[in-house]
Amino acid sequence: NANLDEIVELAKQLQSETNIKPLWGTAQLFMHPRYMHGAATSPEVKVYAYAAAQVKKALEVTHYLGGENYVFWGGREGYQTLLNTDMKRELEHLANFLQAAVNHKKKIGFNGTLLIEPKPQEPTKHQV
Repeated sequence: NANLDEIVELAKQLQSETNIKPLWGTAQLFMHPRYMHGAATSPEVKVYAYAAAQVKKALEVTHYLGGENYVFWGGREGYQTLLNTDMKRELEHLANFLQAAVNHKKKIGFNGTLLIEPKPQEPTKHQV
């Protein structure tokens, strides 16, 4: 987080000079190999926890920089086949993940809208 904090402070400084602020913030929960089986729907508790920590920090940064919204893009959420998927469990995990974000948003006083950007079949075959 130290590198991110440094960049965020630079962004805040530039904002004070330009009066430009972000329309939204987000956490990158799809490129790293740890997210190959999802973030909020990952069967690995460590991956889920890491993703939750990323969203927590991203919400805080979005709020600090005056962002108006926060976007969730579940590009790696979902499944390839029902043969190895417990849909009920995955949907419960996703719901808990999103509820935790709502709770943290309220805790830090972020008044922005939480947005979910669906991308059917991109890149996962079926998204939850």
